[in-house]
Amino acid sequence: MSDDDERGPYRVVDDPVEPTAEPIGEIVLDGTAVSLRPGETVAAAMLAAGRVGWDDGRGAVFCGIGVCYGCLVTVNDTPSIRACRYVARPGDVVTTAGHGGTR
Repeated sequence: MSDDDERGPYRVVDDPVEPTAEPIGEIVLDGTAVSLRPGETVAAAMLAAGRVGWDDGRGAVFCGIGVCYGCLVTVNDTPSIRACRYVARPGDVVTTAGHGGTR
């Protein structure tokens, strides 16, 4: 886990109002370890790590509320999971290749 992973462009780490929780573990995103905070969705962890879209250009986190289905991934060999709705758990293996299946 790199320092950039902890201070990515989309993760608040020094909130003056509410203390930021410490990482609870990691998920594996396309073969790379990504830190995980309590309650984060797969999409939130991806964004915090600087991953906005999929490497193949066919998917990304668009709406962030589960309506557009643009963020489909495979989690632990289960396809068609909406990354913005799935609360990640330490050790989850996430694959973005191929959209994560069909809707």
